[in-house]
Amino acid sequence: MKLTRFLLALAVVGMAATSASAQTISLSWDTCTGPINKSILPGSTATLFASIIGQATPHSGSQVWILLGAGANGPMRDAWRFDPAGCQGSSFITIDHQAPAAVAKTCPTFSQTAAGVQIKDYSYDPLTGKCQAVMANGYGSGVTTVNPATRYFLAGFTFNFLYGVNGPADPAVACGGLEVPVCAHITTASWISLADGVEHPFTIAQEFVTSNDPNNSTGCPGATPTRPTTWGSLKNTYRN
Repeated sequence: MKLTRFLLALAVVGMAATSASAQTISLSWDTCTGPINKSILPGSTATLFASIIGQATPHSGSQVWILLGAGANGPMRDAWRFDPAGCQGSSFITIDHQAPAAVAKTCPTFSQTAAGVQIKDYSYDPLTGKCQAVMANGYGSGVTTVNPATRYFLAGFTFNFLYGVNGPADPAVACGGLEVPVCAHITTASWISLADGVEHPFTIAQEFVTSNDPNNSTGCPGATPTRPTTWGSLKNTYRN
């Protein structure tokens, strides 16, 4: 499928997905098979991984949307505000569509060597107090050689908590609230078939991870209820 055809699909609101298949997506910390909860310390970095296994069909695109919230603890704190207007700022988050060298041999890139166009975004919604992380990738030439036994790297979100601290803090000096438990939850994940351009949902295996919350006090993923999202709504954010 040509890349232009994929980009047209991005703008279609409410695209119908076909029935679920054996392809599954999971979230983890720091590797494709890492822990589900991570104790995040001030000044550290943490990478949220989305990985795929069971893919047996050639493909030409994928997307994952992840909602982050603090549940009953209120809005996301400054330590997690990696949006452009946030305390940490967008220069301290890295969104990858290619597997880091440290994991590439055991968890290769889902799009492999295919050239493509990506949409990468991290935003904050003041109405809900939640953050949203997105990685969408379209590669018109497609991937034709796939192994369902291989776990593939789909996306990585690396947070640099250089200015993150526990407790309240003056945003001019530091970004507080790092100790507050956070839930990160997949709300949308899908791939596009190379043969016919049809969008298919991934089956979600491990749908959430938590930070500083070994007992899941936020009730994750209930802390981040699913809300409707579309490719078109994301594209609109780039027009403002």
